[in-house]
Amino acid sequence: MAMDSRRKPTYSTAMTILLVVVVILSATCIITALHIDRRTLGALNSRESVLLWGLMVILLGVLLTVALLFRRLNRNLRQLRHFVRAADEGREMDELPPFAADELGEISKHIVNLYLRIRRTTEDLQHEHTMALHQEQEKIRIKRQLTNNINHELKTPVSSIRGYLETILSNPDMDATTRTEFLQKSYAQCERLRVLLRDVATITRMDEASSMYTLEEVDLRRIVDDIAADIALLPAERRMRVNISMPDNVPVVGNATLLTSVFRNLTDNSIAYSGGRDIYILMTSQTPTHYNFRVADNGIGVDERHIEHLFERFYRVDKGRSRKEGGTGLGLAIVKNAVLFHGGTIEVRNRREGGLEFLFSIARNPKAKQTE
Repeated sequence: MAMDSRRKPTYSTAMTILLVVVVILSATCIITALHIDRRTLGALNSRESVLLWGLMVILLGVLLTVALLFRRLNRNLRQLRHFVRAADEGREMDELPPFAADELGEISKHIVNLYLRIRRTTEDLQHEHTMALHQEQEKIRIKRQLTNNINHELKTPVSSIRGYLETILSNPDMDATTRTEFLQKSYAQCERLRVLLRDVATITRMDEASSMYTLEEVDLRRIVDDIAADIALLPAERRMRVNISMPDNVPVVGNATLLTSVFRNLTDNSIAYSGGRDIYILMTSQTPTHYNFRVADNGIGVDERHIEHLFERFYRVDKGRSRKEGGTGLGLAIVKNAVLFHGGTIEVRNRREGGLEFLFSIARNPKAKQTE
């Protein structure tokens, strides 16, 4: 509760009253000295007279010094009162006038600095709490969105499988060719479900339990060579030429499954949607801590309005074509999370020559980076 200045004197008022008392006492001493009986003065010899007047001058000096000290004390107390009001109102302390250069001023400076450190610490804690709360809310939102998207993605294959099987069961006289065709379509939808559940499990694990992924020494060149060999076995209408420009040995400490998913999902994306004939996998540069890569194709590219959304979960440029190709909508999201897990960054853009290119980095040892 604030003090009522009309009922209780403030520090400034108290100091003023004390200063007035000191002045009155000083004036009284001076007047008394000037009205000393002349006979008393006459009785004193010259040495004693000089001593008496000297004492009077010293007394005046002492009184003047005390008055100046009270004035400085009063100034520091006013500054402290100004600081307390500013702190109570939450104002910035830059506008606080400087304290006098004495012991009380030094103590007052320490009090102010201590308060400022405490306030900064409190603000930092509040900011961290707000960020943690925001991140938690974002995780809840992503989980809810992921659940909704999974439910939506599951409906189509499950409905298709059910429809094919019901047709087969309700038509026992169906010819063998049609029955086989329906079974093949059911199998294709089951495969789509398997891939979807695999991708969901991968991205959920990266979100919830990324620390459970084991790290080991992995050769990225060997991963790329294995993927290129698999692409070479594809049917002619889906096969693309893989152009590799990497050293013979590119060792990193990482998770082999996630690192494979990075290059495989990027090449699968080119095969399914680019319409091009070539895939380029290049290591563009390396530093003591990272390798930098470029995976590109010479296809049709993507409309610029889709670029910023390509890493979003379940985002599709062409929904009908993506489902027809068996895509889950999670491939590029897995790529981004896997790159981040390995201490890198990733971006995507259209090539000037045509096609799409992904530029990303992989840390040589992400575990060592976290330890630093």
